[in-house]
Amino acid sequence: MNVLARYSPLAVAVIVAGGWLGHSRSLADELPKDTNKIERLTPEQAGKLARKPGKVLLLNGLTTLDADTGKALAEFKGDSLGLSGLTTLDADTAKALKEFKGEYLSLSNLTTLEADTAKALAEFKGGYLFIEGLSTLDAETAKALAEFTGAILSFNGVTTLDTDTAKALAESKSRLISFHGLTTLDAVTAKAIAAINTWDGQLPKLTTLDADAARALAELKGECLSLDGLTALDADTAKALAAINKWNGQLPRLTALDAEAAKALAAIDKWDGQLPGLTAFESSDSVAIAKALATRKGSLSLPNLKRISPKTLSALITKEDVEIPLIEMLELIPEPDGSATDDFVIPREFAERQKQKAR
Repeated sequence: MNVLARYSPLAVAVIVAGGWLGHSRSLADELPKDTNKIERLTPEQAGKLARKPGKVLLLNGLTTLDADTGKALAEFKGDSLGLSGLTTLDADTAKALKEFKGEYLSLSNLTTLEADTAKALAEFKGGYLFIEGLSTLDAETAKALAEFTGAILSFNGVTTLDTDTAKALAESKSRLISFHGLTTLDAVTAKAIAAINTWDGQLPKLTTLDADAARALAELKGECLSLDGLTALDADTAKALAAINKWNGQLPRLTALDAEAAKALAAIDKWDGQLPGLTAFESSDSVAIAKALATRKGSLSLPNLKRISPKTLSALITKEDVEIPLIEMLELIPEPDGSATDDFVIPREFAERQKQKAR
């Protein structure tokens, strides 16, 4: 017999509502052990999570968050609260989250941020605020974020900055500010960001830079300038780089330069002489480029060189201390300028250096 058959319809309703459905609710309250798999939270569930011991609470599967749930999460006693699944955040929820007493608050995938929400987030008293999903940042929002007083304010998703926004960031109260996502930079904006005392000076996504922007960056107020993303360089920009005292001297991704740029680059004492991104000499002025690089007074290293013509190789190894892969590892190609290809004869001194390198 069905167990419920002995009870009246009303009693059955009470049992189901108060007992069996209550059991169902308790099952529903159970959350995945991997907190990143949690897609939604009630304030009660958030409170339980916040009371669990631990240094890090990652809830990167959450795509929405209301103020009450945010308030409960802010009670977490650990160091880090990760909410990188959120793409939007309202001001009330931001006001709740700013009460989190830990050091790290990550909102790395916010794609929009209103000024009033930014103002609330800037009141977070921890050390690290990550807002890295934004591709653009307006001046009003930047001004609000500039009030953050922690160690690092990061919005590395921003790809362009206008002058007004850069000037607003110059008022930043954080100890360090980063926007590693910039892909374009004009001279006016370069001058504005160079004036930001707390900017970390890193532009890893910037692949090209004109001479005017480079000259503007020479006014850098921060400690160091890194242009590790540059893939091409012209002569005027190379000459401008020579005047940037705080440039780190590295161009690890440079893949192309002409003879004039090579000559200007070779003359820069601050340049470290490393060209790991240059894998081939295939332009018509390859011999001239090699000759220019060989004039460098300091070290010159092309560790990933793969393709080169005999004449270009001959010009390159006139520099006695040039570092390149073993000759047998190189692919000798026809002369890029269309001239006759000569047989390559390895100079004795260079052959000895290669033997020593092979040992």
